[in-house]
Amino acid sequence: MAALRYWLIVLPVARRELRNLRELAGRIPDRRLRRLALGVYESDWASLEGVAAFAAFTRPDRRAHVARLLIRLQSIYQYTDTLMEQPSDSPAANASQLHAAVVAALRPEGPPHIDYYAYTEHHDDGGYLVDLVDRCRDMLCELPHYLEISGAAIGQAQRIVFYQSRVNLAERRDHPALACWAQVEAPTETAQRWWELAAACGSSLPTLALIAAAADPSLTERGAHTIEALYWPWMGSLHTLLDSLIDRVEDASTGQHNLLDHYPSPREMANRMEYLTIETLRRADAVGIEHRLILAGVISLYLSDPQAWVPYARDTTERVLAALGGLASPAMLVLRARRLAHRPGRSTKTSRHLSALGYPLGD
Repeated sequence: MAALRYWLIVLPVARRELRNLRELAGRIPDRRLRRLALGVYESDWASLEGVAAFAAFTRPDRRAHVARLLIRLQSIYQYTDTLMEQPSDSPAANASQLHAAVVAALRPEGPPHIDYYAYTEHHDDGGYLVDLVDRCRDMLCELPHYLEISGAAIGQAQRIVFYQSRVNLAERRDHPALACWAQVEAPTETAQRWWELAAACGSSLPTLALIAAAADPSLTERGAHTIEALYWPWMGSLHTLLDSLIDRVEDASTGQHNLLDHYPSPREMANRMEYLTIETLRRADAVGIEHRLILAGVISLYLSDPQAWVPYARDTTERVLAALGGLASPAMLVLRARRLAHRPGRSTKTSRHLSALGYPLGD
């Protein structure tokens, strides 16, 4: 039933919202910023549609509102993340300044806007980023329990700033300090490596899950706490590491930091990713079936990507899917088909090529 609600009700809303946001991005005066903003909607369409899945579990009269809000928040994150990757004389300050927009979007009565582009070469976005932030602020005011979860949601967003400015730009000399940070920051029962806990900081899922929960008039303080404890750090860690899995080839070619490089071997990586999947699934079962389905959707979103089936990643991919069980099979089939359909110029020859690389086109 939840899958039907997503495909038949939520997804059409998500697509309309993405069309609206692409139109806004297309009006950005600066050519480079316009290209980068439009590129977010072209390359990250699956993630942007995917975050709307939380709305499938909200009340019927709030589904469209929550779907649009989550897509706008994720758009801010994806856009600032893209901008951060552009050259800057002060990379850490630039990352912090840009991602401050994510935190600002969660403060309806927040302070005036800062210059988010202070450390970038290009500035003239025609008010695009500020407009996105202000729209999110207005929409948050309509959630019945946002005030109760706002502190936790903002705290999670501040972890994103930490990840982008400290972890994502970390050099080898920074690793001992990050290991010490993890010992202090980690919940006692996690037993996560420092880069696994750091990965949880980079995920937007904890913030999005809390916001979706705030749309429920019956949300309790205890319910909000259990949701946050599931997504931070478990679901968030798995989310970012899966993203790193499919980005690893590209990161290696561009010299960018990839969290998976901290594992001593592909076998250890597969062992740990399997462990994280099992533990996250166990905790999701204890919180609610909707979060189990969200987990299946997140895993399927990444592992349906051809990059998840290259030789380096294949063992990890197969073990994560095995740990999840049959829950991911329907989503994997749909997302594989949608990826193939979405790629311009996709042909039978290309499909054969993917199959030859070991990318399964059917189950």
